[in-house]
Amino acid sequence: MSVSDEALATYYQIRSRADQRCAASNGASASPPDALRHEIENLMQDLYRERLGRLEGLAVGEIGPGGGDFVRYAIEQRARSLVVMDISQEWLDALEREFGLTASGIPTKLIAANAQRMAGVDDGELDLLVAKEVIEHLPDYRPFLKECRRVLRPGGRLYLTTPNRHSIDLWPRLVMKRLVPPPKRRGSALIQELFGHLYEYVTPEEERSLAAVLPDGFKEHIHEFAPTELLRSLNEHGFQTIRRWGTTPQMFFHELRPLARRLLPGWNKAERLSYALGDDMRLIAVRT
Repeated sequence: MSVSDEALATYYQIRSRADQRCAASNGASASPPDALRHEIENLMQDLYRERLGRLEGLAVGEIGPGGGDFVRYAIEQRARSLVVMDISQEWLDALEREFGLTASGIPTKLIAANAQRMAGVDDGELDLLVAKEVIEHLPDYRPFLKECRRVLRPGGRLYLTTPNRHSIDLWPRLVMKRLVPPPKRRGSALIQELFGHLYEYVTPEEERSLAAVLPDGFKEHIHEFAPTELLRSLNEHGFQTIRRWGTTPQMFFHELRPLARRLLPGWNKAERLSYALGDDMRLIAVRT
């Protein structure tokens, strides 16, 4: 699928605005959080920080910072320097307002760029690069992995997460897609499908902008990886994976809910199994 940087930037900027409008509209009336999901998500957050180790004195960077949890962690840990990159300048501006990055005391670069071309980041500049839920959104992941290797010093680490195409939760859906391929939507139908419950927070002007730039059948996740495919791709681009694990499948919150808390310690210890079957693949790889 061919999609321009400008189209991607437009899409993510509008999605960000719709998300903010939704949050402002719902406020205190939003549905209460799922306590089990909240507990597991917090545990997964603690787990990845523990496996990353301390950041003090390291030059760190993040591509696609999302809500800024890693940015906050880098500031708390007193990283030596910080690079934050996103395709949307609007999103970077919002992070700057929230965290006061340029006044944090940590030398910081805020770079609006496509992750396939990390302009503004020097060769070997970083000790650690974080890319959570980024690679699946790219029209071509190969230039991205080349750039990840370029900006990391030898021995530098890449922390990468991405959805698992072979997650145990998705097996029935994969079978159905083979039997009944989904249609390629366009215009309003495409935008409604992409935004889901956020569609009502998209303005008519924004909808026209999206319809003008998004190709028919556009998907946020352009390429989702199978577990062995991701490991092979990293190896081919000069990375050695040193640790891998996966997040819990949706079964933990539905069919297995009564057993979820008892199953969780075993799931987290069985890292290779969780990587192969979990909803999200998480790994730490070293630049060779």
